[in-house]
Amino acid sequence: MQLSAGVRLLSAQVHVAKNENTKQRELHLCHSSCFFMDAGLLQDWLFEIRTWMDRNPDGVVTLVLVNMGGIDARELEGEYARADIARYGYVPETIDKPLALSNETFQTWPTLAQMIEKKGRLVTFVNPLKPDKQNAPYLLNEFDFVWENAYEVIEPTGFTCHPDRPANKTIAEMRDSGRLFLMNHILYWQQAFGIQLPDLRHINTTNSWDGLGGLGLHMMECGHQVSRRPTFVLVDFFNVGPAIEAVDILNDVQNPVGRKNVTATVVEEHIAAGASMPVPRRILVASALAVGAWNLLA
Repeated sequence: MQLSAGVRLLSAQVHVAKNENTKQRELHLCHSSCFFMDAGLLQDWLFEIRTWMDRNPDGVVTLVLVNMGGIDARELEGEYARADIARYGYVPETIDKPLALSNETFQTWPTLAQMIEKKGRLVTFVNPLKPDKQNAPYLLNEFDFVWENAYEVIEPTGFTCHPDRPANKTIAEMRDSGRLFLMNHILYWQQAFGIQLPDLRHINTTNSWDGLGGLGLHMMECGHQVSRRPTFVLVDFFNVGPAIEAVDILNDVQNPVGRKNVTATVVEEHIAAGASMPVPRRILVASALAVGAWNLLA
């Protein structure tokens, strides 16, 4: 499991599907469409994460859910309740706007120790979501708390640090807003008919510290432009190429203990048409944080 390998933020798309037998509405994890790739029930995935958190009482986990089905907070909360993971949910002071920017003398975002002590070790961002303070205060609309750079990059020289979501914002505006920076670092290979596939030709360089379009150089450049390092880094195939090692360098982590080795091969899944395609282990690998925020990489 990615969490045991050192990853501390996971991302998934949530779709509305029907049970094949009962025809009842269900929430599934799918990639683009459940017809092509269905990873099963959201509830089962949350249960797996909850089991890991039960066994790792000092682990802080963040989830980013892409709400492809326009699912409301009450229905999502039901999935969390059935997986018995809601009890770990982190609830900020306000759930509809970012906290003020932390600094050395004024701390707003909690530290890891504070989150562990208060047992609010699971942070969930959902895009999009109408917050429901009464029924699901731990489910947070992503772009009220997070900002991202562009994610559809097809050239190794195309990585930037400029805000893409929320739209029409400057780096200074996002930095001073208190939002956490999720830095996308994913390289696509442009195909015919507008199709984009993960660019496995360059994956070892893309996930490296200092290669052309390398992860390390991108993190350092964004740290310089934003005046604080990215909070999260989104990569394809975190297990292929030195992505975690690059983040370790930025975090000044040496000789980490307790991590499990995972296969360094590309996973292939068969899709409905009978062909196979590479499935990116698209995991958010956390990098170092500014004062007052949490550090998500063990």
